[in-house]
Amino acid sequence: MSQVVIITGGAGGIGSTICRGLAHDGHKVAIADFDIAGSEHLAKEVGDGALPVHVDVGNAESVGKMVEETISKFGQIDVLLNGAGIMPRTYVMTMPEEEWDRVLRVNLKGVFLCSQAVARHMVERRQGRIISIASGLGLAGAPRAAHYAASKAGVISFTKSLAVELAPHNVLVNAIGPGVTDTPMSRAGFSEEERKRRQSLAPILGGYTRVEDILGLIRYLMSEATRSVTGPIFFLTGPG
Repeated sequence: MSQVVIITGGAGGIGSTICRGLAHDGHKVAIADFDIAGSEHLAKEVGDGALPVHVDVGNAESVGKMVEETISKFGQIDVLLNGAGIMPRTYVMTMPEEEWDRVLRVNLKGVFLCSQAVARHMVERRQGRIISIASGLGLAGAPRAAHYAASKAGVISFTKSLAVELAPHNVLVNAIGPGVTDTPMSRAGFSEEERKRRQSLAPILGGYTRVEDILGLIRYLMSEATRSVTGPIFFLTGPG
């Protein structure tokens, strides 16, 4: 059955693969991203079932417009995928306060604002699913990414709390913790030597997580097979 899905961070990285895959399945996708040019380009590729939407996930007014545009186009929202995220790499001792704030604003506040806005619509309909991209680094921590790890720890706790709040309204809330995924964001900030070292460690850590595997898990969490599943964090291979 076709569903209406908002994917934040949908124009690039993992998000674009998810948009393509869900659109191929016959779902309607709102490609929500700060990069509106990227969203529009991908929407043209995907076809009539896609809506490009500009959103600043850290701004409540912008998030509200994203929800309004999606409902105006498709009539409803069945699934929210909180995929927008950033991961600059800086040691804590040299980290500018502004960088800490920016990461928490996108990665954690963005999940809060998008979930809040969409939950209001879903509670009225008494159905819906919210899926957020967390990370194993939210539990393990990471050098040069303390702000990222802290934001993902917040996503984990937020997911569990929201799941309890929305369970009486038949709105399911879950999260995915991908392992080491070979994407531009995961490669950024590493030298060629460091990237080769991480690649050599991948088999020890369980191998790189394929984006297709993340998409498969999202499909599962959207399916009737998980109609009673809410609150878990589904970790894939690798630590992050």
